[in-house]
Amino acid sequence: MGASIRLGKVLGIPIGVNYSWILVFLLFTYLLSRDFGDSYSHWPVLQRWGIAAVTSILFFLSVLAHELSHSVVAVRKGIPVRGITLFIFGGVSQLAHEARRPFTEFLVAVVGPATSVGLGLVLLGLRYLFDGAGSPLEAVVLDRAGSPLEAVVSLLGWINLSLGVFNMLPGFPLDGGRVLRAAVWGISRSYWRGTQVATRGGQVIGALMIVGGIASVMLLPGRNFSGIWTVFIGGFLLSAATASYRQERLRESLRSYRIADVMATDWVLLPGETPLDSPLVAQGLAGREGLVGISVAGQTEGILTRRRLAEAPPSTRADTPIADVMLPLSSIPQITPDEEVFSALERMENESLDRLAVFRHGILLGFVSRDNAFRFVRARGS
Repeated sequence: MGASIRLGKVLGIPIGVNYSWILVFLLFTYLLSRDFGDSYSHWPVLQRWGIAAVTSILFFLSVLAHELSHSVVAVRKGIPVRGITLFIFGGVSQLAHEARRPFTEFLVAVVGPATSVGLGLVLLGLRYLFDGAGSPLEAVVLDRAGSPLEAVVSLLGWINLSLGVFNMLPGFPLDGGRVLRAAVWGISRSYWRGTQVATRGGQVIGALMIVGGIASVMLLPGRNFSGIWTVFIGGFLLSAATASYRQERLRESLRSYRIADVMATDWVLLPGETPLDSPLVAQGLAGREGLVGISVAGQTEGILTRRRLAEAPPSTRADTPIADVMLPLSSIPQITPDEEVFSALERMENESLDRLAVFRHGILLGFVSRDNAFRFVRARGS
Protein backbone atom coordinates (compact mmCIF):
# COMPACT_ATOMS: atom_id res chain seq x y z
CA MET A 1 0.00 0.00 0.00
CA GLY A 2 2.99 2.30 0.17
CA ALA A 3 3.49 5.04 2.78
CA SER A 4 0.69 5.37 5.31
CA ILE A 5 -0.27 7.51 8.27
CA ARG A 6 -0.81 5.47 11.43
CA LEU A 7 -3.95 6.58 13.29
CA GLY A 8 -3.82 4.20 16.23
CA LYS A 9 -5.58 0.95 17.09
CA VAL A 10 -9.20 -0.14 17.20
CA LEU A 11 -9.93 -3.39 19.07
CA GLY A 12 -6.18 -3.95 19.09
CA ILE A 13 -5.92 -3.73 15.29
CA PRO A 14 -3.57 -1.04 13.88
CA ILE A 15 -5.34 1.42 11.59
CA GLY A 16 -3.52 3.31 8.84
CA VAL A 17 -4.46 5.69 6.05
CA ASN A 18 -2.48 5.66 2.84
CA TYR A 19 -1.58 9.09 1.51
CA SER A 20 -3.73 8.38 -1.55
CA TRP A 21 -6.79 8.54 0.71
CA ILE A 22 -6.19 12.28 1.17
CA LEU A 23 -6.91 12.69 -2.53
CA VAL A 24 -10.15 10.71 -2.12
CA PHE A 25 -11.21 12.84 0.84
CA LEU A 26 -10.60 16.13 -1.00
CA LEU A 27 -12.22 14.92 -4.20
CA PHE A 28 -15.22 13.42 -2.42
CA THR A 29 -15.71 16.61 -0.39
CA TYR A 30 -15.54 18.76 -3.52
CA LEU A 31 -18.03 16.62 -5.46
CA LEU A 32 -20.43 16.49 -2.53
CA SER A 33 -20.30 20.25 -2.01
CA ARG A 34 -21.10 20.73 -5.69
CA ASP A 35 -24.01 18.27 -5.54
CA PHE A 36 -25.35 19.87 -2.38
CA GLY A 37 -25.20 23.22 -4.17
CA ASP A 38 -27.33 21.83 -7.02
CA SER A 39 -29.87 20.08 -4.76
CA TYR A 40 -30.01 22.53 -1.86
CA SER A 41 -29.24 25.91 -3.31
CA HIS A 42 -30.63 27.63 -0.20
CA TRP A 43 -27.75 26.27 1.89
CA PRO A 44 -24.93 28.80 2.47
CA VAL A 45 -21.60 27.97 0.81
CA LEU A 46 -19.80 27.30 4.10
CA GLN A 47 -22.61 25.00 5.19
CA ARG A 48 -22.40 23.00 1.96
CA TRP A 49 -18.64 22.56 2.33
CA GLY A 50 -18.89 21.74 6.02
CA ILE A 51 -21.58 19.10 5.50
CA ALA A 52 -19.62 17.68 2.57
CA ALA A 53 -16.51 17.34 4.76
CA VAL A 54 -18.49 15.68 7.56
CA THR A 55 -20.07 13.26 5.07
CA SER A 56 -16.62 12.38 3.71
CA ILE A 57 -15.40 11.59 7.23
CA LEU A 58 -18.46 9.44 7.89
CA PHE A 59 -17.82 7.66 4.60
CA PHE A 60 -14.30 7.00 5.86
CA LEU A 61 -15.78 5.49 9.03
CA SER A 62 -18.17 3.35 6.96
CA VAL A 63 -15.29 1.81 5.02
CA LEU A 64 -13.42 1.32 8.30
CA ALA A 65 -16.43 -0.49 9.79
CA HIS A 66 -16.51 -2.75 6.72
CA GLU A 67 -12.84 -3.67 7.11
CA LEU A 68 -13.03 -4.01 10.90
CA SER A 69 -15.75 -6.61 10.52
CA HIS A 70 -13.42 -8.66 8.30
CA SER A 71 -10.58 -8.33 10.79
CA VAL A 72 -12.61 -9.15 13.90
CA VAL A 73 -13.97 -12.37 12.38
CA ALA A 74 -10.49 -13.29 11.09
CA VAL A 75 -8.97 -12.88 14.56
CA ARG A 76 -11.75 -14.96 16.12
CA LYS A 77 -11.03 -17.68 13.57
CA GLY A 78 -7.35 -17.74 14.49
CA ILE A 79 -5.99 -15.59 11.65
CA PRO A 80 -3.73 -12.79 12.95
CA VAL A 81 -4.36 -9.33 11.47
CA ARG A 82 -1.37 -7.06 10.93
CA GLY A 83 -3.53 -3.99 10.37
CA ILE A 84 -6.10 -2.18 8.25
CA THR A 85 -5.07 0.33 5.61
CA LEU A 86 -7.46 2.65 3.78
CA PHE A 87 -6.31 3.74 0.33
CA ILE A 88 -7.61 5.37 -2.82
CA PHE A 89 -9.81 2.43 -3.87
CA GLY A 90 -11.21 1.63 -0.43
CA GLY A 91 -9.60 -0.46 2.29
CA VAL A 92 -7.73 -3.68 2.90
CA SER A 93 -7.40 -5.89 5.97
CA GLN A 94 -3.86 -7.24 6.07
CA LEU A 95 -4.22 -10.83 7.25
CA ALA A 96 -1.14 -12.77 8.30
CA HIS A 97 -2.24 -15.68 6.12
CA GLU A 98 -5.19 -16.88 4.10
CA ALA A 99 -7.96 -18.97 5.63
CA ARG A 100 -7.17 -22.66 6.03
CA ARG A 101 -10.74 -23.86 5.48
CA PRO A 102 -13.46 -22.89 2.97
CA PHE A 103 -16.04 -22.04 5.64
CA THR A 104 -13.58 -19.74 7.41
CA GLU A 105 -12.87 -17.97 4.12
CA PHE A 106 -16.61 -17.59 3.55
CA LEU A 107 -17.27 -16.10 7.00
CA VAL A 108 -14.37 -13.64 6.84
CA ALA A 109 -15.37 -12.51 3.35
CA VAL A 110 -19.15 -12.24 3.67
CA VAL A 111 -19.19 -10.28 6.94
CA GLY A 112 -17.84 -7.12 5.27
CA PRO A 113 -20.63 -6.68 2.68
CA ALA A 114 -23.17 -7.78 5.30
CA THR A 115 -21.95 -5.01 7.60
CA SER A 116 -22.19 -2.40 4.85
CA VAL A 117 -25.66 -3.50 3.76
CA GLY A 118 -26.87 -3.65 7.36
CA LEU A 119 -25.50 -0.18 8.08
CA GLY A 120 -27.09 1.13 4.88
CA LEU A 121 -30.51 -0.27 5.82
CA VAL A 122 -30.29 1.19 9.31
CA LEU A 123 -29.42 4.63 7.95
CA LEU A 124 -32.22 4.53 5.37
CA GLY A 125 -34.57 3.44 8.13
CA LEU A 126 -33.55 6.50 10.12
CA ARG A 127 -34.10 8.59 7.01
CA TYR A 128 -37.66 7.26 6.86
CA LEU A 129 -38.24 8.22 10.49
CA PHE A 130 -36.89 11.72 9.89
CA ASP A 131 -38.98 12.17 6.80
CA GLY A 132 -42.29 10.91 8.12
CA ALA A 133 -43.30 9.66 4.64
CA GLY A 134 -46.14 7.29 4.09
CA SER A 135 -43.85 4.29 3.50
CA PRO A 136 -40.14 3.44 3.81
CA LEU A 137 -39.89 3.04 0.01
CA GLU A 138 -41.37 6.49 -0.55
CA ALA A 139 -38.97 7.99 1.99
CA VAL A 140 -35.79 6.63 0.41
CA VAL A 141 -36.81 7.05 -3.24
CA LEU A 142 -38.23 10.56 -3.12
CA ASP A 143 -35.86 13.43 -2.43
CA ARG A 144 -37.53 15.07 0.52
CA ALA A 145 -34.51 15.93 2.65
CA GLY A 146 -35.55 18.92 4.65
CA SER A 147 -32.42 19.24 6.74
CA PRO A 148 -28.67 18.58 6.47
CA LEU A 149 -29.02 15.64 8.86
CA GLU A 150 -31.61 13.97 6.64
CA ALA A 151 -29.48 14.58 3.55
CA VAL A 152 -26.36 13.09 5.13
CA VAL A 153 -28.17 10.06 6.57
CA SER A 154 -29.88 9.33 3.24
CA LEU A 155 -26.67 9.69 1.24
CA LEU A 156 -24.63 7.51 3.60
CA GLY A 157 -27.39 4.89 3.55
CA TRP A 158 -27.21 4.58 -0.22
CA ILE A 159 -23.40 4.66 -0.18
CA ASN A 160 -23.20 1.77 2.27
CA LEU A 161 -25.76 -0.24 0.34
CA SER A 162 -23.79 0.34 -2.86
CA LEU A 163 -20.54 -0.56 -1.11
CA GLY A 164 -21.98 -3.85 0.13
CA VAL A 165 -23.55 -4.81 -3.20
CA PHE A 166 -20.46 -3.88 -5.25
CA ASN A 167 -18.17 -5.88 -2.98
CA MET A 168 -20.30 -8.97 -3.52
CA LEU A 169 -19.52 -9.08 -7.24
CA PRO A 170 -18.04 -12.56 -7.88
CA GLY A 171 -14.46 -11.66 -8.67
CA PHE A 172 -11.24 -11.62 -6.65
CA PRO A 173 -10.06 -9.47 -4.80
CA LEU A 174 -13.62 -8.32 -4.03
CA ASP A 175 -15.35 -10.00 -1.11
CA GLY A 176 -17.72 -11.70 -3.53
CA GLY A 177 -14.68 -13.22 -5.21
CA ARG A 178 -13.55 -14.66 -1.89
CA VAL A 179 -17.03 -16.04 -1.29
CA LEU A 180 -16.89 -17.61 -4.76
CA ARG A 181 -13.47 -19.09 -4.01
CA ALA A 182 -14.77 -20.53 -0.74
CA ALA A 183 -17.71 -22.14 -2.57
CA VAL A 184 -15.58 -23.68 -5.35
CA TRP A 185 -12.92 -24.69 -2.82
CA GLY A 186 -15.52 -26.42 -0.65
CA ILE A 187 -17.11 -28.26 -3.58
CA SER A 188 -13.92 -29.25 -5.39
CA ARG A 189 -11.72 -29.65 -2.27
CA SER A 190 -9.09 -27.65 -4.16
CA TYR A 191 -7.95 -24.25 -2.92
CA TRP A 192 -6.09 -23.73 -6.18
CA ARG A 193 -9.20 -24.46 -8.26
CA GLY A 194 -11.20 -21.99 -6.18
CA THR A 195 -8.51 -19.36 -6.68
CA GLN A 196 -8.47 -19.95 -10.43
CA VAL A 197 -12.21 -19.38 -10.74
CA ALA A 198 -12.27 -16.36 -8.41
CA THR A 199 -9.30 -14.57 -10.00
CA ARG A 200 -10.63 -15.18 -13.51
CA GLY A 201 -13.90 -13.67 -12.33
CA GLY A 202 -12.00 -10.63 -11.05
CA GLN A 203 -10.23 -10.24 -14.38
CA VAL A 204 -13.54 -10.39 -16.26
CA ILE A 205 -15.20 -7.83 -13.97
CA GLY A 206 -12.19 -5.53 -14.17
CA ALA A 207 -12.11 -5.73 -17.96
CA LEU A 208 -15.85 -5.07 -18.22
CA MET A 209 -15.52 -2.03 -15.97
CA ILE A 210 -12.70 -0.66 -18.11
CA VAL A 211 -14.73 -1.11 -21.29
CA GLY A 212 -17.86 0.33 -19.67
CA GLY A 213 -15.96 3.31 -18.31
CA ILE A 214 -14.41 4.12 -21.69
CA ALA A 215 -17.82 3.78 -23.36
CA SER A 216 -19.32 6.13 -20.76
CA VAL A 217 -16.68 8.77 -21.45
CA MET A 218 -17.16 8.52 -25.21
CA LEU A 219 -20.97 8.29 -25.33
CA LEU A 220 -22.00 10.32 -22.27
CA PRO A 221 -19.87 13.49 -22.13
CA GLY A 222 -21.62 14.66 -18.98
CA ARG A 223 -20.38 11.60 -17.08
CA ASN A 224 -16.68 11.92 -17.82
CA PHE A 225 -15.59 11.78 -14.19
CA SER A 226 -17.63 8.69 -13.28
CA GLY A 227 -16.46 6.98 -16.47
CA ILE A 228 -12.79 7.70 -15.77
CA TRP A 229 -13.19 6.57 -12.16
CA THR A 230 -14.81 3.34 -13.35
CA VAL A 231 -11.82 2.74 -15.64
CA PHE A 232 -9.41 3.26 -12.71
CA ILE A 233 -11.31 0.85 -10.46
CA GLY A 234 -11.56 -1.71 -13.26
CA GLY A 235 -7.83 -1.42 -13.88
CA PHE A 236 -7.12 -1.94 -10.18
CA LEU A 237 -9.34 -5.04 -10.05
CA LEU A 238 -7.81 -6.49 -13.21
CA SER A 239 -4.27 -5.90 -11.93
CA ALA A 240 -4.97 -7.26 -8.43
CA ALA A 241 -6.73 -10.37 -9.77
CA THR A 242 -3.88 -11.08 -12.18
CA ALA A 243 -1.23 -10.63 -9.47
CA SER A 244 -3.15 -12.93 -7.10
CA TYR A 245 -3.49 -15.57 -9.82
CA ARG A 246 0.25 -15.51 -10.50
CA GLN A 247 1.12 -15.71 -6.80
CA GLU A 248 -1.17 -18.64 -6.15
CA ARG A 249 0.02 -20.39 -9.31
CA LEU A 250 3.60 -20.06 -8.05
CA ARG A 251 2.56 -21.32 -4.64
CA GLU A 252 0.85 -24.31 -6.22
CA SER A 253 3.97 -25.12 -8.23
CA LEU A 254 6.07 -25.02 -5.03
CA ARG A 255 3.90 -27.40 -3.02
CA SER A 256 6.20 -30.31 -3.81
CA TYR A 257 9.26 -28.50 -2.41
CA ARG A 258 10.14 -28.76 1.26
CA ILE A 259 12.52 -27.00 3.63
CA ALA A 260 14.92 -29.90 3.17
CA ASP A 261 15.34 -28.75 -0.45
CA VAL A 262 16.50 -25.24 0.45
CA MET A 263 18.12 -25.39 3.90
CA ALA A 264 21.85 -24.81 4.36
CA THR A 265 23.79 -27.65 5.99
CA ASP A 266 27.41 -26.70 5.31
CA TRP A 267 28.12 -23.83 7.71
CA VAL A 268 31.49 -23.40 9.47
CA LEU A 269 31.51 -24.51 13.14
CA LEU A 270 34.00 -22.74 15.42
CA PRO A 271 34.77 -23.01 19.14
CA GLY A 272 33.11 -20.38 21.31
CA GLU A 273 36.49 -18.98 22.47
CA THR A 274 37.48 -17.97 18.92
CA PRO A 275 38.05 -14.15 18.84
CA LEU A 276 35.77 -12.06 16.64
CA ASP A 277 38.67 -10.79 14.53
CA SER A 278 39.87 -14.30 13.63
CA PRO A 279 40.33 -14.94 9.88
CA LEU A 280 38.30 -18.11 10.39
CA VAL A 281 35.30 -16.01 11.41
CA ALA A 282 35.64 -13.78 8.33
CA GLN A 283 35.98 -16.84 6.11
CA GLY A 284 32.89 -18.49 7.60
CA LEU A 285 30.75 -15.35 7.31
CA ALA A 286 31.76 -14.96 3.66
CA GLY A 287 29.73 -18.06 2.83
CA ARG A 288 26.33 -17.91 1.14
CA GLU A 289 24.40 -18.23 4.40
CA GLY A 290 26.46 -15.54 6.13
CA LEU A 291 26.66 -17.35 9.47
CA VAL A 292 29.11 -19.25 11.65
CA GLY A 293 28.03 -22.00 14.03
CA ILE A 294 29.41 -21.75 17.57
CA SER A 295 30.18 -24.79 19.71
CA VAL A 296 30.41 -24.70 23.48
CA ALA A 297 31.54 -27.83 25.32
CA GLY A 298 31.23 -29.80 22.09
CA GLN A 299 27.62 -28.77 21.40
CA THR A 300 26.31 -26.25 18.87
CA GLU A 301 24.85 -23.53 21.07
CA GLY A 302 24.39 -20.60 18.74
CA ILE A 303 25.40 -18.75 15.60
CA LEU A 304 27.23 -15.58 14.65
CA THR A 305 25.81 -13.58 11.75
CA ARG A 306 27.17 -10.64 9.81
CA ARG A 307 24.71 -8.37 11.58
CA ARG A 308 25.84 -9.53 15.04
CA LEU A 309 29.47 -9.01 14.08
CA ALA A 310 28.75 -5.50 12.78
CA GLU A 311 27.22 -4.59 16.14
CA ALA A 312 30.51 -5.32 17.95
CA PRO A 313 32.91 -2.31 18.10
CA PRO A 314 36.02 -3.02 15.97
CA SER A 315 38.31 -2.00 18.82
CA THR A 316 37.03 -4.84 21.04
CA ARG A 317 36.90 -7.68 18.53
CA ALA A 318 40.42 -8.98 19.24
CA ASP A 319 39.54 -9.61 22.90
CA THR A 320 35.91 -10.73 22.44
CA PRO A 321 35.17 -14.43 21.96
CA ILE A 322 32.40 -15.22 19.51
CA ALA A 323 30.38 -16.95 22.24
CA ASP A 324 29.88 -13.58 23.94
CA VAL A 325 27.97 -12.10 20.99
CA MET A 326 26.39 -15.20 19.52
CA LEU A 327 22.69 -15.56 18.81
CA PRO A 328 21.63 -18.45 21.05
CA LEU A 329 20.19 -21.40 19.17
CA SER A 330 17.26 -21.46 21.59
CA SER A 331 16.22 -17.95 20.46
CA ILE A 332 15.95 -18.87 16.76
CA PRO A 333 12.44 -19.98 15.70
CA GLN A 334 12.37 -23.61 14.60
CA ILE A 335 10.87 -25.45 11.68
CA THR A 336 10.89 -29.05 10.47
CA PRO A 337 12.46 -30.12 7.16
CA ASP A 338 9.10 -31.44 5.91
CA GLU A 339 7.27 -28.10 5.88
CA GLU A 340 6.59 -26.29 2.59
CA VAL A 341 9.06 -23.66 1.40
CA PHE A 342 6.28 -21.18 0.66
CA SER A 343 4.80 -21.58 4.15
CA ALA A 344 8.19 -20.96 5.74
CA LEU A 345 8.69 -17.85 3.65
CA GLU A 346 5.21 -16.63 4.59
CA ARG A 347 6.04 -17.16 8.26
CA MET A 348 9.34 -15.27 8.04
CA GLU A 349 7.61 -12.38 6.28
CA ASN A 350 4.77 -12.21 8.81
CA GLU A 351 7.04 -12.46 11.87
CA SER A 352 9.91 -10.35 10.40
CA LEU A 353 12.41 -13.20 10.80
CA ASP A 354 15.76 -13.39 9.05
CA ARG A 355 16.07 -17.18 9.32
CA LEU A 356 14.70 -20.35 10.83
CA ALA A 357 16.57 -23.25 12.44
CA VAL A 358 15.66 -26.64 10.98
CA PHE A 359 15.23 -29.39 13.58
CA ARG A 360 14.03 -32.96 13.53
CA HIS A 361 13.46 -34.78 16.84
CA GLY A 362 15.55 -32.19 18.67
CA ILE A 363 18.52 -32.51 16.32
CA LEU A 364 19.77 -29.45 14.39
CA LEU A 365 19.84 -30.18 10.66
CA GLY A 366 20.44 -26.76 9.15
CA PHE A 367 19.19 -23.23 8.63
CA VAL A 368 16.96 -21.54 6.08
CA SER A 369 17.27 -17.79 5.56
CA ARG A 370 14.66 -15.48 4.13
CA ASP A 371 17.03 -14.34 1.35
CA ASN A 372 17.78 -17.90 0.24
CA ALA A 373 14.10 -18.83 0.36
CA PHE A 374 13.30 -15.82 -1.82
CA ARG A 375 16.01 -16.81 -4.29
CA PHE A 376 14.66 -20.35 -4.40
CA VAL A 377 11.10 -19.14 -5.05
CA ARG A 378 12.17 -16.67 -7.73
CA ALA A 379 14.27 -19.32 -9.48
CA ARG A 380 11.35 -21.76 -9.59
CA GLY A 381 8.92 -19.05 -10.68
CA SER A 382 10.99 -17.66 -13.55
